[in-house]
Amino acid sequence: MFYAAYARWSPIPDPRLFGALHDEGATEIVFFPNRPGPIIQGQPATGPELTYKGPEGSFTFFSDKIDIQNGPLGSLISVILGPIEIFGGTEHFLRFSLVLPPVNMGETKKQSFYTFGVKTATTTGGVSDGAQLKYTVVPLKGLAEIVILPV
Repeated sequence: MFYAAYARWSPIPDPRLFGALHDEGATEIVFFPNRPGPIIQGQPATGPELTYKGPEGSFTFFSDKIDIQNGPLGSLISVILGPIEIFGGTEHFLRFSLVLPPVNMGETKKQSFYTFGVKTATTTGGVSDGAQLKYTVVPLKGLAEIVILPV
């Protein structure tokens, strides 16, 4: 399941927690638009938090490592899974991007939705003809929740 959370209540209920799960259970994402407490030394006190568990391993990202862009599909939330390696002067990496649609909670505390993630891998590093990136689409079933977060 895909989860995400907001830390403050507002007059119009916004999801506080979003979660998504790949149909085969191979990938799990938890996203907090405003990270929950308590504050741990060495970690940012505010900002988003994303946890990714998948075939590549388990990773937790904080505000400075999460790229969020708003566009016609909703929010595009991107992180780099694992290290960035340099081969032949070119960066090689695996990026995961989550497409997070706007979710209207209405009078409920939970709303399910479908979305997808995209894994973007570098291929040749720009030294040969053809596509320089390879895309893998990951279908996700999501759940938006209004939750009370610790401070």
